[in-house]
Amino acid sequence: MEWDSLIHRRIGDAGAQVIAEELKRNATLARLGLIESQIGDAGARAIAEALTVNTTLITLSLEKNPIGDAGTKAIAEALKVNLTLATLLLGENQIGDAGVQAIAETLKVSTTLTRLQLQKNQIGDAGAQAIAAALRVNTSLTELNLGLNQIGDVGAQAIAEALKVNKTLAWLDLGQNLIGDAGAKAIAEGLRENTTVTRLHLDRNRIGYDGAQAIDDARNATKALTYCSIDNQINPLAFSLLPRLATAKDLQTVFHWLVSGPELQDQPAALPALPVELAERIMDEACYWQGVQHTKRSHFHDGTTNGALTVTVPQGIAGNSVRVKAIQVLRDEKHWLDPPYSTNGKTFDLVVRDKGGVVRYECAANATFVDSNLNLVTIRPASHPFIRQLRKGWQVQVLPSKSFGISLIESLYLGAF
Repeated sequence: MEWDSLIHRRIGDAGAQVIAEELKRNATLARLGLIESQIGDAGARAIAEALTVNTTLITLSLEKNPIGDAGTKAIAEALKVNLTLATLLLGENQIGDAGVQAIAETLKVSTTLTRLQLQKNQIGDAGAQAIAAALRVNTSLTELNLGLNQIGDVGAQAIAEALKVNKTLAWLDLGQNLIGDAGAKAIAEGLRENTTVTRLHLDRNRIGYDGAQAIDDARNATKALTYCSIDNQINPLAFSLLPRLATAKDLQTVFHWLVSGPELQDQPAALPALPVELAERIMDEACYWQGVQHTKRSHFHDGTTNGALTVTVPQGIAGNSVRVKAIQVLRDEKHWLDPPYSTNGKTFDLVVRDKGGVVRYECAANATFVDSNLNLVTIRPASHPFIRQLRKGWQVQVLPSKSFGISLIESLYLGAF
């Protein structure tokens, strides 16, 4: 059997385990697709176990599943002994840096894997650095897709250094990440010394003029690169305008203050220390006070609510409604047509629905900050009293832009500023 595909079958971990047992015995199947099948780590581990004994499978697609780091680590370990699999597609899962680091260790010893797709996961700079270290010694990989992740300049710089010594990679996708000018300049330097990369995707990052110019100069200087996509860059200012959400370290610091009773600057007395139980209650509640945010990097395809950016108002620990003090919407949009043929994209259409889906409020809010194609509006109760009426479980939606263009990034935030 050449190909077996179970797309959208939702077989889950139990179904994956059944298929894994068959893979151990099957001696003919060459390609297997288990796309959008609700396979998690348990199912991935079962597939991995089968890969340690299977000798015929050359292509495995596990895209659009909830596979995390644990399942990815199992697959990575299996590929250290598997000598036939050449194509591994793990796009649109839940793989983070830990899972990618395991794959990177496999790439250091694998001589059969030629295509690896990890787009639309949760890979950051640490994961990119691990992949870069593997690319320095790998001799088989020709295609690598790391698009739609969270790789910034640090990760891009590591990959750039690897390109200087790698002798096999021909197709590299780093589109829709967080790469700026520093990362782009490093990649440009790497391309000048690389002799194998023919296709490079860097679109929808946050590369400015200097970085784009460096890439263009490198493209003209190298004979290998025949295609380079660097279009639709996001305005770097967009990321600085997004509300800063507290990190785990921030929360630990505040918790320490609450339970230790720190001294006040220039004051003779210290703050009273709180019991741990009360401090924990405050910290849990603070996670909701901070706000909720939803950000999209892909453009919307239609003008229906199916493409709407949506945030649900959370509840407090005690079950009460969280008090929303402001709504912020940000959009960076590339227009295909100039006015008057295209709307300017500076108007945001908001819809508020209750738990039952009934529309409670609609409004069109005009941008309060504009920079090129970047538009931002902050809505407060003074101008839009409906904010005070928001209840837990209600949804705030921003409808897709009506302009002729694509939204490079769009963010909706409910919280306090």
